[in-house]
Amino acid sequence: MSTTLYVRLPHRPHDQPQPWQFGALPFALVRTAAGDAARRGLPRAAPEVLREGHARIADLPAAERLVLILAASDVLLTTASVPPLPPARLKQALPNLVEDALATDAQPCHIGIGPALEGATPGRGPRRRLLMVADRAWVRAVLDAFAEHRHRRRHILPAQLCVPLAAQAEEQAGAEPSLTPPGAEPAAETAAVPATLVVEAAASALAQGGALGDALGEALPDTATRGTRQWQLTVRTGAHAGYGLLLGDDALAAWQALAPEGNWYADADATALAPVPALRQAGRAGWPLWIDGAQACLREPGLDLAQFEFAQGRADRWNLVAWRLPLALAAGLVLVQLIGMNTHWLLLRNEQQRLEAAQAQTLRGAFPQTPTVIDAPLQMRRQVEQLRIASGRSTPDDFLPLADRFAQAARRLPPDALQALEYRGRMLVVTLKPGTDTAGLRSAARQAGLQMEEDKAGNAAGSTGSSAGTPVTPGSRWTIKPGL
Repeated sequence: MSTTLYVRLPHRPHDQPQPWQFGALPFALVRTAAGDAARRGLPRAAPEVLREGHARIADLPAAERLVLILAASDVLLTTASVPPLPPARLKQALPNLVEDALATDAQPCHIGIGPALEGATPGRGPRRRLLMVADRAWVRAVLDAFAEHRHRRRHILPAQLCVPLAAQAEEQAGAEPSLTPPGAEPAAETAAVPATLVVEAAASALAQGGALGDALGEALPDTATRGTRQWQLTVRTGAHAGYGLLLGDDALAAWQALAPEGNWYADADATALAPVPALRQAGRAGWPLWIDGAQACLREPGLDLAQFEFAQGRADRWNLVAWRLPLALAAGLVLVQLIGMNTHWLLLRNEQQRLEAAQAQTLRGAFPQTPTVIDAPLQMRRQVEQLRIASGRSTPDDFLPLADRFAQAARRLPPDALQALEYRGRMLVVTLKPGTDTAGLRSAARQAGLQMEEDKAGNAAGSTGSSAGTPVTPGSRWTIKPGL
């Protein structure tokens, strides 16, 4: 289940300077099924109205989705041939497409692009589309006022498209199936679609407490009780056509003669006081009417005015409340990992200190005269070597031990493979005949506890000496020293 908050906005005040302030607005909190029942072939579940009434924006309940319904008199619906352009260039070109339909400059207007009206047109080239024109400053003021409201998704809908075409749906349900493709319906059938007309007292559409009343915390008096009454008129003449008017008593009575044929809806004030006899038998204009129409409008994404600079980004849809548990679990895992790593490091550090203390104790026990212990294993090795030298014993890097081990490793060499043998710098320097199996010799030396490496500096010096005429022993030079 998901919740949707529907809010009807007042018409834009033409006699009040900016910044506009909002008082108590009419709202309805609705709960609907999260899954699409129609997709599974089941009828759509009726929405459940949890709360309705009037409240200031700060007191409105939170919801998964926020639907703002602009007054029909503040949105102009027109059509134009829209070329396929990137969004940035399309936004710049839209004012030129609607300037003929406006009585004022098109630059201060926000223009939303609706669905294509020609279903049979090709995918490329200009297409005739619905354009929704509203005052940009008014839309910005509305969104700024709802900036602190808690919701995940936001939609802005024209009120004339939120009025359901119930009569049209009933006729289509009882009519015979037609083979006419969508978008190519005869003009006579289109003209025969009955309109939907909604008349309300202007006070019910305005915020309960305008710019001045909001600052004082008082509500405006109901205009239906004044001498000069104002009526908010919302008319829908087709699937993508409609308009809105703000009329007085005399203008509403005169306009009735020009009104299109259709179904009338009215609120309680309009039913009792409006000078239109047809409203005596009009239907009830309440939240069920607007909710049904808004839900049908939301099923067509192109009818949303939240486009271009007013489009909702991914960051705006981030719902921190829904992610509190996963984020808390992730933070807990990271904290546990950090604590575990630091605990393991402390254990290893204590083990290292214990081993170092044991090595230092062993060194001082064997050699009490050691003044300072810096590297216990290295100092122990040096002390043992000094004792071996003092006792007359040979060390592993003396000539005889090195020569003995090398003889064991080189016992499989041919008799003429060893060309020279030297001892300097406490290591053996051997010269091998070219073509000798040095890889096998190095493996045997490694098994004998020796480290055999190529003397590249000596080889380079030998080649230089031979070129200068100095007699040298040809072959490869290798150094032999005890293994680590």
